[in-house]
Amino acid sequence: MKVRGQAQVPADPGFAEIVTLIQAAKERAYHAVNTALIGLYWQVGEYISRKLAAAEWGNGVVTQLAAHLANTQPGLRGFTRANLFRMRQFYEAYRDDEKVAPLVRQLPWTHNLIILSQSKRPEEREFYLRAAAREQWSKRELERQFAIALFERAVLTPAKVSPVVRQSHPQALSVFKDAYLLEFLGLPEGHSGGRPASRAARPPQDFPDRTRARLLLCQLHWPANGCTDVRLSVACSVA
Repeated sequence: MKVRGQAQVPADPGFAEIVTLIQAAKERAYHAVNTALIGLYWQVGEYISRKLAAAEWGNGVVTQLAAHLANTQPGLRGFTRANLFRMRQFYEAYRDDEKVAPLVRQLPWTHNLIILSQSKRPEEREFYLRAAAREQWSKRELERQFAIALFERAVLTPAKVSPVVRQSHPQALSVFKDAYLLEFLGLPEGHSGGRPASRAARPPQDFPDRTRARLLLCQLHWPANGCTDVRLSVACSVA
């Protein structure tokens, strides 16, 4: 800390703890507000969906609703006609899926819109919801994963895994996909999923990220149980 006309005085070590407390409080506040906002969008989407399904409203009424909110709630953002219909689509996409519905509240609205608009099937939506929440992807990173067709490459591409994992955990064949690993884990072309020939070929700091990425797929597919043994085998095949 520096005061004009005085020599710089070292900051008290306790100051850093205060900064950490402030950041943690900000993070909790952000998540609380985001959860409430996504919950509101869900409720609005549900209301509109039921009105339209019962033929009590037509599309023109939604347009009138958007205009009414703009006039009566000055400064309110996110309730345009287009976004109101997105809320309806959002609710209808997840209303019957009790397993996935809670996940949407863990992500910002922008992330939810990207996943909703770019996913071609429910399984793909679930994959990106879980991955984005677990890995805390930014908007740009989520868009990048869609651009490289991560779901297709990770889940739909025939797998090529190491003999050790194939023998001890046959079920892993449906999870650890070679095409995905090459890009996401930064493996060289021609890698077949086995143990790297030499640790010297890549910087040591690469290995934690490579192992973490494989564990992500394990955790996405076995979130409750059955993951521990696979985890150990996969980690050993990378490290």
